Amino acid sequence: MLHVVAGIIELDGYILLCQRHNDSRRFPLKWEFPGGKVEKGESPEDAIKRELNEELGIFVQEVEKIDAYSFSYPNEENFYLHFFKINSYQNTPQNRQFEAMSWVRPKEILNYDMLKGDLPFVEREYESLKV
Repeated sequence: MLHVVAGIIELDGYILLCQRHNDSRRFPLKWEFPGGKVEKGESPEDAIKRELNEELGIFVQEVEKIDAYSFSYPNEENFYLHFFKINSYQNTPQNRQFEAMSWVRPKEILNYDMLKGDLPFVEREYESLKV
């Protein structure tokens, strides 16, 4: 089964969302939490550190796993999503791979066209903050 990691980066009450490129092979212009696929022989913790360095140029120092579940899109195999709260990192996040990035208040996340795979996490984690 494919494993995928997502990083929840908070700053002053805002959460970082990233938008896939218009020419993305899958789900163009959808918003998501930064992250990506776990490579063979790699732990999810190592994967989130590598992915956030590649995508945002940050060096993650401390993570906390806050959620995980299996998900599948229609006509595709299940994959397993691991969500990590990024508790400390070095450098300022820079857009290295996305169409756009946005710092969003939790109650505004559902105003963005999020990937369906991220929605169960958003609905559980931020349910009390919905408008």
